[in-house]
Amino acid sequence: MFKKEPQIKALSNLKNSERKKIQSQCKEQVTSSDYAFPSQVIKQTTFKTPFTAGTVFTDDKNVPIWFKEKFSDLLYPTVFTCWNNSTLLPIVLAHEYVVEEKLLKGANLMLPGTVPPFDERCIKTKMVGVASTAAPDVVKAIGIVQINLPQYSRVIGESGVAVEIVHTFGDELCKAFKVKLQPPEGSVAIPGSESEEEVDDKDGTGVQSGSETRAPPKSSGCTQDTLVNVEDISEQLTELRVEDVDHFFTRSLYYSLAQDPKLETPISASNFVSNHILRNLPPVDHTQVNMKKTSWKKTAKFLKHFEKEGFLKLKGKGDDLTIVGVDRSKNELKNFVPYRTGGGASNSEKGGPSATNEKEQASVMRAVSLYKPISSTKAFLSATDLPPNQMFTQQDLKLAVDKYISAKKLVSPDNKSAVRLDDLLYDLVNRSAKKENAVRTISRAHIMAPILKGNFSEHFLILKADGTPLFKHPVKGSIPQVQIVTQMKIGRKVVTKVSNFEKFQIDADELAEALRKKCSGSTTIGEATTASKTLEVTVQGPHGPAVIELLNEGGIPTKWINFVNKLKKNKKRN
Repeated sequence: MFKKEPQIKALSNLKNSERKKIQSQCKEQVTSSDYAFPSQVIKQTTFKTPFTAGTVFTDDKNVPIWFKEKFSDLLYPTVFTCWNNSTLLPIVLAHEYVVEEKLLKGANLMLPGTVPPFDERCIKTKMVGVASTAAPDVVKAIGIVQINLPQYSRVIGESGVAVEIVHTFGDELCKAFKVKLQPPEGSVAIPGSESEEEVDDKDGTGVQSGSETRAPPKSSGCTQDTLVNVEDISEQLTELRVEDVDHFFTRSLYYSLAQDPKLETPISASNFVSNHILRNLPPVDHTQVNMKKTSWKKTAKFLKHFEKEGFLKLKGKGDDLTIVGVDRSKNELKNFVPYRTGGGASNSEKGGPSATNEKEQASVMRAVSLYKPISSTKAFLSATDLPPNQMFTQQDLKLAVDKYISAKKLVSPDNKSAVRLDDLLYDLVNRSAKKENAVRTISRAHIMAPILKGNFSEHFLILKADGTPLFKHPVKGSIPQVQIVTQMKIGRKVVTKVSNFEKFQIDADELAEALRKKCSGSTTIGEATTASKTLEVTVQGPHGPAVIELLNEGGIPTKWINFVNKLKKNKKRN
């Protein structure tokens, strides 16, 4: 129902008699005599989409709680209402991948994507909530059952729409009301639910069985909880156990292999430890956390341990070691969650010139570019043993291409820096090129650009200063930029306009208030002229540098800001 942005009119308070009437109707439809509105003040407004129109009811904080279509008496609760009333609707369980990747993106729930057994109330035309097996009591979607679900004890090989979805968490209704609520932590996931049923994907809402069905597994020692514990330990404890120091160095090695773009092999052991391991430790006291405090005691033993674990490939004898290879296909690295690093001990401990820069960098956001394969890459993923239905960093893909080139012996014998393309790489490299520009030999340094352009869609994930994601899922496209323009309006009035800030979860009202105080000028909020449905905050005066400083304080680095000064310079008189 809310796949397109609805047009919302101004909210108005319901009369007390109307509020009681609507609440009574809600109780009757969900057969719950205990339900009550979350606040005494209930507001209503009308909405209109290209497909339907109706009424939305909100609480006193303008969070939508119920809605209905025009000319219909059927009232639908929103997911926010179901979070506070877990027994309001019967719940249909679905695989987590189906909920997150299909339903929340606008698809209906197909029968193969569900998880039996079903509630006896889930019969045709019944209103139900849909939750994932990872959080069985957290409703993520609301819909109407299309077939009698209790008659199915198994869904393998079945087909058809199980639930027609009318509203989901994060849909255009949520965006229209700017709801910032996040799903509560659900109860324990149903054991084995993701692997007990094979789900067909031919209808576009299921996932394949086996390793292709599951979301990336969570690695022990690399979860978000571990990340928090690491920082808690590093900042609070004065005396650390050997196990704690080992854990710090292990995490730093994972970080160096998975996230450090400056790491290139071959590299000497001393260089690897001093410029990567020590720099990528979390903010810790280096008198407490150093190699001598670990169980390995020496760098050589530390590196040889991780060579046995399969992370590194070493050459040399005794303490004279060189890292010549890295295996980034390990699950611990694929699912690694970045954290705030300390940046090494040399300058930060001495209070040197880089200590201030590191402190500033620790307070800003950073981004990770990810690449999602399209259908044309199936043969490439299969040939390089890359898992499907995942996103990859450019480094992951480059490593896979290099391995493929080596395995197939595609390096040109006449020019070691060139690659002779076999049929698979030829299709990948020339997919976006015109026929007359197709090549059979390409420089190894230039092979990745056409492969990424024609076969992968770019996404980005923004991480806050503490390492937590700014939004739940990667967003399609390149990293956005906040647009700042200083220009002269009619009447020789100078203004500074700020737009495209909403993608960083900056509220327009809050930004306008902050600019009003910082620039000591009046502000207005309107729709941007450069992009429809995008808000723009305007402040009087030439305040480009002040706006940039304010955005930097909010964690947005200058490289994500595009400032254009359109004021004409005064012409020199002859």
